[in-house]
Amino acid sequence: MININIDKSKNCNGEYSLFITFDFNTEILSIVKSFPTRVYNPTNKSWELPFSQLGEVVNKLSDIENITITGKYVKLNKDEIEIPKDYEFKTVPFEHQLEGVKYGLNHDKWLLGDEQGLGKTKQVIDIAEIKKVKHCLIICCVNGLKWNWKNEIETHSNSFGWILGQRVNKKGKVVIKDNSERLEDLMNIDVLPRFIITNVETLRYKVKTGRKVKKIVKRKEQWVDEYKYPITEKLQELCDIGEIDMIAVDEFHKCKNPEAEQTEQLLSLHASTQIAMTGTPMMNKPVDLYAPLHWLGYEKHTFWQFKYHYCHLGGFSGTEVLGYKHLEEITDTLDTMMLRRLKEDVLDLPEKTYINEYVEMGVEQTKVYRQEHTAIDVTQLKMSNNPLAELIRLRQATGNPAILVDIKENAKFDRMEELVDDAVENGKKVVIFSNWTQVTDSVLIRLNKYNPATITGKVKDSDTQLQKDKFQEDDTCKVIVGTIGKMGTGYTLTAGSVVIFLDEPWNMALKEQATDRCHRIGQENNITIYTLLCKNTIDERINDIVEKKGQMANILIDGTIEGDKNALINYLLSSKIYIIMFII
Repeated sequence: MININIDKSKNCNGEYSLFITFDFNTEILSIVKSFPTRVYNPTNKSWELPFSQLGEVVNKLSDIENITITGKYVKLNKDEIEIPKDYEFKTVPFEHQLEGVKYGLNHDKWLLGDEQGLGKTKQVIDIAEIKKVKHCLIICCVNGLKWNWKNEIETHSNSFGWILGQRVNKKGKVVIKDNSERLEDLMNIDVLPRFIITNVETLRYKVKTGRKVKKIVKRKEQWVDEYKYPITEKLQELCDIGEIDMIAVDEFHKCKNPEAEQTEQLLSLHASTQIAMTGTPMMNKPVDLYAPLHWLGYEKHTFWQFKYHYCHLGGFSGTEVLGYKHLEEITDTLDTMMLRRLKEDVLDLPEKTYINEYVEMGVEQTKVYRQEHTAIDVTQLKMSNNPLAELIRLRQATGNPAILVDIKENAKFDRMEELVDDAVENGKKVVIFSNWTQVTDSVLIRLNKYNPATITGKVKDSDTQLQKDKFQEDDTCKVIVGTIGKMGTGYTLTAGSVVIFLDEPWNMALKEQATDRCHRIGQENNITIYTLLCKNTIDERINDIVEKKGQMANILIDGTIEGDKNALINYLLSSKIYIIMFII
């Protein structure tokens, strides 16, 4: 007799599991062991499997012996939850986004693995709105993305996004304060809007308890200082009482090391709805799947057990990953809990997708920007025949401050490199634009590992075709870097399907012209265009002018000012960004 007891698992975030017991039988044992997520409990001699495997378990075992199902039975074929007919989307979703929202309404813990540019953010926002969650916690594993989330929430919903610790300083700017303010926000969660946003680094905020505890350090047990994590602990407390009933983790693949402090804290957070988000195909490195699978409750083993089962280990100390095995088991698991669509498979996707990526400058880069901003003589600027040229140093401070001072810090370069890494992992080539060779020269050094091609004013006309052919035909060349003035017209770069603007031209026509180097006859893939913008800088003002229609946009014609240049200059140099405190 085979007994399947259905009950809540202590090791699976309170979710239901199957607990299978049987008299020893090698055939039954072999079938049970064929399931990738099984765990043996020696105390009660039972095998634990996810509840989602019940149908398959019954099908495989019913021909061997009779099966008795006991415990808290949850209906297998429950009615599928549909999107309410009276729900009004603020922005019209594409068909694949509707499918994603419906999937999310019917799955509490899952992985949204859509390729970049398919609108994962909107899908998560719509799910939270339809489910009417009390609070949805957004955890960004790329720091600057919290600003994108704030903007996207206010674009795609009638709710608002609150970044933990956000305050307005004396100059009217929205700034993110330290962890004490973030904790203060959580203490007053009842006055915060539905969407709460923070970066994953927030979770590693810790204080010493004054005690010592035993811990495994480098595979040896040692006495170490004990810490508590006030923000993580408060977040879990809010999850436990239902104040936070949904957590979405963006770019989860950035937290692939489960032994890192912030990842450990992330894995300890659980809510009734959990969505892991990543556009990177982690199946290229299956070991990176452990963290999201564990967080979502589909992997109950330790990290070392997971590696031992799925990896061929060797090298130094026998711990280096030399290859992989049992990958069909991971595939089976992903089939039950991941939704992934590719651009080429989504027929309703527009040919070009624009994404503004906000980044935050560090302390040193911010100092350079402020110095350049302070040095501007507004009166003389307004009297200049070409005031836009006078703002170059201010723009270079956000794009590559090393042009101005000896500094290594560069927020845009850091994000650019992450985007390129992700694109290359997805088998794509990248086209990178800037206005200045002083920026592109540094990019070439930064991305040297991708054998970049380049087309700038420094490249001889006789060599530009060679550079273009290198990008188009050489599989080892993953990136081409060029200036908008030189590479923005006349070239066919259809090998590229990801475009990154480190800075923008002064009007949309020039930007479209540059983008169309990829978007032309011969292009087989959809194009994703990223524009990197430093938060609270002139970048945002220029982006408004370039992309949004209105009076300011009409002042600029072909990069020169036609109209009230004083109004334009005042707008470009303004820095106050106001917010409203929302009381719910």
